[in-house]
Amino acid sequence: MKATQIRIFLLLLAAIFTATCNKRNGEDAIVAEVGEKVLTIQQLSEVIPDNTNAADSVQLAQRYIQDWIIEQLVIGKAEQSLPDEKQNFEVLIENYRKSLLTYAYEQEWVRQKLDTMVTEEEIEKYYGDNEKNFQLKDYILKVKFCAIAADSKNVSQLRKLFNSTKPEDMVKWMQMCVDIGASYYFDEDKWLLWDEFTKQVPIEVYDVETFLQKKKSLEFEKDNNLYLLTVTDYQLSGSRSPLSFEREKIRSMIINRRKMELLEKMRQDLYSKALQDNEIKTYFGNQ
Repeated sequence: MKATQIRIFLLLLAAIFTATCNKRNGEDAIVAEVGEKVLTIQQLSEVIPDNTNAADSVQLAQRYIQDWIIEQLVIGKAEQSLPDEKQNFEVLIENYRKSLLTYAYEQEWVRQKLDTMVTEEEIEKYYGDNEKNFQLKDYILKVKFCAIAADSKNVSQLRKLFNSTKPEDMVKWMQMCVDIGASYYFDEDKWLLWDEFTKQVPIEVYDVETFLQKKKSLEFEKDNNLYLLTVTDYQLSGSRSPLSFEREKIRSMIINRRKMELLEKMRQDLYSKALQDNEIKTYFGNQ
C-alpha cells in the first residue's frame, strides 16, 4: 500500500472517531486523548510503513495508539508524583550536550593530527622501559597441529609430513590438509593463550606447566579424530611476556599516549591563545 493510500485509509479510520467525538477534520483529526495531550491522524500515519497492507495498518495503528496512551499516562503520573528537583533535566541535558560537543571536536582533532606510525625502535624502547608491566598471567605457546579422522587412509602420509623438519614437507603437509579437508593450524610467529589453544584442540591437561616443559610432540584420539600436536615454543605463567606477544598492545599504548598528549596540548594552546587575545577575564583572587 502506498503512502497516499495509507493516509486515505487512516483518514477513513479517523472518520469513525470524528463522527463520535466531533474533533477536528482531515489530517488533524484526533484519534486519542490523554488529558491535554492529543494524538492526531497525521502523527499516526507517519509511523505506518509505506508498504504495509490495510489489515496490518490497522493492527499497527491500534498497537501504536495503545502504546502512546500508556506512555502519556506514565509521563502524567511521573509529573504528578516526582518532586520538582527530580523533573528538572535542563542541567543534565546541557551537560550531555557539552560532553557530546567536546567528544566530537576532540575525535575530529585527533583524526586530523594524530601520528599513528609507530617504529619498531619505539616499541622495543617502551618494552624495555616498562619491563614490570609485561608479566604473563597465563601460559602461552606456539603450536603446530592438525586433526584427521582416525580411520582415514591418509593418516600415515599426513603423520610423515607433519613430523618432517624439511620446509618443503611443511608446505606439502598444509596442502594435503587442504586437499583432504583436515583441520590444521601453524603460525610460527603467533602466540596462543592456553585457553585459546584448548578451544581448538580438545586436550585434557591437569598440570599445564609440567605438560609444556615435558611434552614437545603428542598424538591422541578424541571423538574418532586423531590429533597430531607439536609445541614449538612456550612461556610459563608469571614469566616475562615476550615482545612478540605484546607488540600490538604496546603499539596501541604508544598511540593512546600520543592521543592524550595531543589533546592536552590542544587545550593548553586554546587557553594560551585566549589569554593572548584578552578573551579571558578572571576575578577570583584579584585585588
